[in-house]
Amino acid sequence: MERLEIRALTTAEARPAAGLLGRGMRDNPTHIRAFGAEPVRRERTLRRIFTPLLQRQLGGGRVLGAFAGQRLVGVAALAAPGGCQPTLADKGRALPALLANGPASALRMRTWVRVWARRDADMPTHWHLGPLAVEPAWQGQGVGSRLLSRLCDHLDRQHGLGYLETDLPENVRLYRRFGFETLASEPVIGVTHWFMQRAALAKPYREKHAP
Repeated sequence: MERLEIRALTTAEARPAAGLLGRGMRDNPTHIRAFGAEPVRRERTLRRIFTPLLQRQLGGGRVLGAFAGQRLVGVAALAAPGGCQPTLADKGRALPALLANGPASALRMRTWVRVWARRDADMPTHWHLGPLAVEPAWQGQGVGSRLLSRLCDHLDRQHGLGYLETDLPENVRLYRRFGFETLASEPVIGVTHWFMQRAALAKPYREKHAP
């Protein structure tokens, strides 16, 4: 695999990062269920949802990019405690994209977000991991693991509790490798979601796992 550089993204890189998230997460089962069968529409909807979210997270959280040369091939975000739920402004900016898919899609998205918000509210103060995605052509090559390693290192240095949601069984296995444990699973708009947490390690993740 080509050498990767992992670094914090800038505000100017929020839009291309949102485009990558749209491509990388377009075929997740929840997105198919929520936004319909047309891949181009799903990708466009996700890009429009993630752009304001990333712009806000860049201001108060941590958003990393994986670069192969000058090409962005992976994105991972970590929201600081208290900053993980979408604001009214975020929802307002995402609304046109949701309504463009029809009222049924908007209602499914509302149900989905409410379940996540309820689960999130039940957690103690935490850092919220996500979104995380890799460019489709680069998936399965360790890019996601490199990004996760950096985020887990940050969690440990902050002595922070990590929390996330996922709808992919293969992601559950990946997150377990990095110390996340499943708290619960629940069907959300017809798709099983797993809710996971990770306690901080006494020694930062990358230091503990250094060769």
